[in-house]
Amino acid sequence: MKRSCKPPALLAAALLLTASGYGAGALANNATGTPPADQAAPVRDGSHDFDFLFGKWKMPNHRLTKRLAGSHDWEDFMSYDECHPLPGGIGDQDFYKTDHWKDFLGMTIRTYDRKTGLWRLYWVDNYFSGGVMEAPVVGKFEGNVGVFEAPDSFDGRPIIVRFTWTVHPKGDPVVADWAQAFSTDGGKTWETNWTNQIIRMDDAEAALHLAPSI
Repeated sequence: MKRSCKPPALLAAALLLTASGYGAGALANNATGTPPADQAAPVRDGSHDFDFLFGKWKMPNHRLTKRLAGSHDWEDFMSYDECHPLPGGIGDQDFYKTDHWKDFLGMTIRTYDRKTGLWRLYWVDNYFSGGVMEAPVVGKFEGNVGVFEAPDSFDGRPIIVRFTWTVHPKGDPVVADWAQAFSTDGGKTWETNWTNQIIRMDDAEAALHLAPSI
């Protein structure tokens, strides 16, 4: 049997360093003050990326009536929304209301993962999802644009669904745009099927459209 020529104490130390992920290269890098090549880059703190949504909003909607059917028939309607932060920096939640479908109410819960810098956006409503919370779309912001995607299905066809948030400069009456798109070819091409704009309401409008059901 081949025996190690290292004294037991040094062998134990070497094993400990190896198990901890510090090999010779890592020690050499640390000696010069340079982080190891395989050390993860710091994650940008994106926990406040959706703070622009806190408040009460009216949202003009532009929605494709038939999806993934080559349709160019769009419908327009108004919706109203109220967003609040969740406690402890977990994320936020908002309630979406419209009369386009009778007594329609939807809710988004957004949670932030500080380790990865990723947001997860969960949706549930009383009309399309029947009270069942859907799997989240996942993503993050780069600059003023946030992209969030997830595998899904539509009419039995596998798709990728994408939400895109575009935040406008401060002072713009339209605070942000939202868009939903589907892809049937793994993200090579996309069909945008729903968009809306986020416009702040005054107290009188909010009292009229959001109370008392929200």
